[in-house]
Amino acid sequence: MNCPNCKRVIPDNVNTKINFCSFCGGRLFEDDKDYLVEVVCTGQRNLSGGTMMLFLDETTYYEIEPGNRIIFAAKAGFHTLKFRHKIRNKVIHILLSSDFSIKVYFNSLSGLIETIVTEVDENQRDKIFLNAQITQPVMVSNDGQRGFDIMLGEDEPEYEINVTSGLKEGILRLYAERVEFSSKKDFKKEVVQYRDVVEVRKRMGSIDLICAGNVHKVYSIPKDIYNEVMAFLTNRIAETSGS
Repeated sequence: MNCPNCKRVIPDNVNTKINFCSFCGGRLFEDDKDYLVEVVCTGQRNLSGGTMMLFLDETTYYEIEPGNRIIFAAKAGFHTLKFRHKIRNKVIHILLSSDFSIKVYFNSLSGLIETIVTEVDENQRDKIFLNAQITQPVMVSNDGQRGFDIMLGEDEPEYEINVTSGLKEGILRLYAERVEFSSKKDFKKEVVQYRDVVEVRKRMGSIDLICAGNVHKVYSIPKDIYNEVMAFLTNRIAETSGS
């Protein structure tokens, strides 16, 4: 990132709430002004079989297919963009004091996500943004990255317990928003969202999750953790349902 006035490089550890350059003293950006950002997912280096994911400031999530682009508006100031392609991540920081165009691709030779960030001047603006439609995000999270992890099913479980369900043995994982039962026999994963649970009941050493349509999901729980799991599920289901 560079100061738009003196063009000197802004230190990485700069306080992002301060709106002046530590070198020349000039303002870094205009408060409350919006700028446009184009992100193009190019097809270089075989970006095959994968959608590029973009997390803006850990609050807004976009997806970009290879060969396509998205356009979003953001307030002037410092922003963080996290790109993800499969297991690879790349984080870049930009200072919005003008419009920007960003080209991003997964480089299959280096195994890294690469980006080219270009400031858009007035001569280029109409060519890039004239009649452009603002892209709607896929998800918006008020809880930041944890919220996205939950929505994308990538959060860590609060509990991981060996249980039985009917005749099947497996592992029950309790998350903030759901439970998952994985059978050791067929490796199938059964997911129950708390929002779909009408009631949770005790049943002879087991926990019975009663879902909409009178569907019962029954899991036997070890004695040493039974009460703790019951309390956790009761509280989470009540919070999720808003009751």
